[in-house]
Amino acid sequence: MARILVVDDEALMRTMAEVVCTRMGHEVLLAESVSQGLELGRQGVDVVLLDVWLPDGNGLEWQGDFAHLPGMPDVVIITGHGDGDAAEAALRSGAWEFLTKPLKVRDIEQCLRHVLTFRENRVPGPESLLVDSGHVLGSGMGMSRALKLLAQAAQSEVNVLLLGETGVGKEVFAKALYRNSARAARPFVTVDCASLPDNLVESHLFGHSRGAFTGADRAREGLLLSANKGTLFLDEVGDLPQAIQGAFLRALELRRFRPVGDVREVSSDFRLVAATNRDIESMAREGTFRADLLYRLQGMTIVIPPLRERRDEVPALARQAASRFCLHNDLPPKAVSDAMLDVLMEYSWPGNVRELIHSVERACLAAGQGDELLPAHLPTRMRVDEARRRMGRGPDSGTADIAGSGQAPACSFSGAFCGAVPSASVGQGMGGESASGRHAGGSVASVLHPGLPPVGAAGDDLPDLRQWKARAEEVYVRSIWGASNGDARTAAGMAGVSRGHWYELMKKHGL
Repeated sequence: MARILVVDDEALMRTMAEVVCTRMGHEVLLAESVSQGLELGRQGVDVVLLDVWLPDGNGLEWQGDFAHLPGMPDVVIITGHGDGDAAEAALRSGAWEFLTKPLKVRDIEQCLRHVLTFRENRVPGPESLLVDSGHVLGSGMGMSRALKLLAQAAQSEVNVLLLGETGVGKEVFAKALYRNSARAARPFVTVDCASLPDNLVESHLFGHSRGAFTGADRAREGLLLSANKGTLFLDEVGDLPQAIQGAFLRALELRRFRPVGDVREVSSDFRLVAATNRDIESMAREGTFRADLLYRLQGMTIVIPPLRERRDEVPALARQAASRFCLHNDLPPKAVSDAMLDVLMEYSWPGNVRELIHSVERACLAAGQGDELLPAHLPTRMRVDEARRRMGRGPDSGTADIAGSGQAPACSFSGAFCGAVPSASVGQGMGGESASGRHAGGSVASVLHPGLPPVGAAGDDLPDLRQWKARAEEVYVRSIWGASNGDARTAAGMAGVSRGHWYELMKKHGL
């Protein structure tokens, strides 16, 4: 028996779906809004029937949140105002199906039957994948979808096309696919299409016989033959010269080819994985890449999201890069400071994972024999970017603002953190004493929030600054989480951080 969540503001649609699900022997949960649906979905569900136009939001925009509910349900989008663009957006973002109203009973039955059959028979999830130890796999929507496809591809012999910006880790994905496939004990041959010389590309790929051209003093085995029984990885396949694309297409279809200068064909049983950072579909439409070759490459297409969309990976990647670099260069181990981590989390990462690793390595060199990495150790361009971003936001409100204005700092929500403090308490203690009297025997922190560790007079045992800041951050995060009613999107907006950064804070403080 499966658990089906129906999110639709039309009572008739909810009733019909309830009847169908009950008749099929499944448990059904009914919601008429996004917020209600997410709340019910936290029980764990298998399938979500999600309407697009809902009272408190667009279902397409919340699709990823529903897909990441406990149970990792498959999402079926349902709408009465369907169009091609909406259907494409839904399917590209991972929806199982896009159904248009008015629906019939058999439409819902057939869709549920198909999706539940798929869930029963699908290959093991991404948690069972063997991946290079130097790479961290995030839990965001885009990465989760890519890993699911990777797990499926690893169980088959289908050609795979990896798409993503420079530096996202396409070769890491290719190696993970290889290591989890039935060909893991066979060769893994990498071909960098961008570096192949135009006049020798055919010889490199297919090999040549002795005397085939000037300088060919002996026969040479090509890269396709070297990948026999193994995996051939064509990196930057968008740069494969057009003159050779036709010959490669034939070799890909028949797994047979003729070395340069030879009259006999040879065979090679290779599994193809290709990757590119270019818009290869646009190239095919413009005629700069053969469309028939593209169709052969697209047995399964996996889009690897950029690092700015998987910020939950940044802290672990930075720590791994620092540890590995220090170990290989005989440097003392170095911790990534919270201040540097804040800079890394806010940076846009145009160079993705590769840029992150190089930036951390640069910081390790700058830190020398020190045991902590600070923002000052980062490359100048990142420090300039952080300074501009900070100046653009303006000075943060804090103790200086309170002292200068005599007013409490503004809060974006009531009673959760500083809204519970009366304005009179800024100039006076909770019991009406003056600020100087509070410093003498009271607690500054208790004015801001009773859950924070106390800060007494200079003669008292003062807490360690790092411990006090960590406790203050935990209280703040928990307060925000309570004020947002457990909604990550809302909480991140209230805190003024990215959702990836918010997930990192939640993990850090056990939420």
